[in-house]
Amino acid sequence: MARFNRRTTAEQVSDGIDLVGRNVLVTGGNTGLGLETARVLALRGAHVTLACRNLAKAEQARQSLVDGANGRIAKSQLDLLELELNSLAATRQSAVEFNRRGLPLHVLVNNAGIMIPMARRTQDGFEAHLGINHLAHFLFTHLVLDSLRAAGGARVVVLSSSAMGMATLTPALEDLNWERRKFSGFRSYGDSKLMNLMFARELNKRYASEGIVANALHPGVIGTELARDQSMPFMLMGIFMLPFMKSVPQGAATSVYVATSPEYQDRGGLFFSDCQEKKPLHKLALDDRLCRDLWHRSCELTGVES
Repeated sequence: MARFNRRTTAEQVSDGIDLVGRNVLVTGGNTGLGLETARVLALRGAHVTLACRNLAKAEQARQSLVDGANGRIAKSQLDLLELELNSLAATRQSAVEFNRRGLPLHVLVNNAGIMIPMARRTQDGFEAHLGINHLAHFLFTHLVLDSLRAAGGARVVVLSSSAMGMATLTPALEDLNWERRKFSGFRSYGDSKLMNLMFARELNKRYASEGIVANALHPGVIGTELARDQSMPFMLMGIFMLPFMKSVPQGAATSVYVATSPEYQDRGGLFFSDCQEKKPLHKLALDDRLCRDLWHRSCELTGVES
């Protein structure tokens, strides 16, 4: 019988884990799953950087974590980093700023993301799901590799989703930017979540020998701000789904589990759901050649060396 399941909370999966002396960065750490992930990792003693688009909201989140912890989280444990994933130039600047701080990065949680029904472009002209959910995180992770190496054993935790099952990505990686296909918010989101998993698998393949282990996960269906831009029919459907949704503490459990479990200190390239290893929901996710091809294409699109 599995030790943890879909009802387990982030605090429960990390009970007894000591993260004192460990540095963690959580993208989108000011709200929802990111905030709960940051809270629990800080509760276990980690020094946590909240990497967020809006620094004013990040400061509010930091204060809320301190105020709600009854003395168990010190303000000195929580740093802020401005991270605008809508712009590759801004993402580069954020990575430079983090590296300048000279902190070895033991855990990077690529948590931030969007799920929108309408067609939208980033400042660089990328379809928004592609640009924000995949390319910006790909670039940021690439640029902090030296900080991850400096940890002498690091983990990259990538939030994917079972929505990858809706992906229409092809083995030829055609039309990644949705310039020829008829746009679908669900399918473009699914594409980005499939790419998140493929990125984690290739990252692990390339850098596990250097002590950087990467895994991806599906957090579950949770009522967070991720759905704030959805259509009214989608939101009404969400109301009927409420009895089947996870709470935020339950939704953050798999992220915290993958980030802290001793069992996965040196095991990567895996996909998780409900705090357990699971088979990915898209056959392309396990195509090693395609994962490598996506890596090279992502390097081209972000302007980094492959």
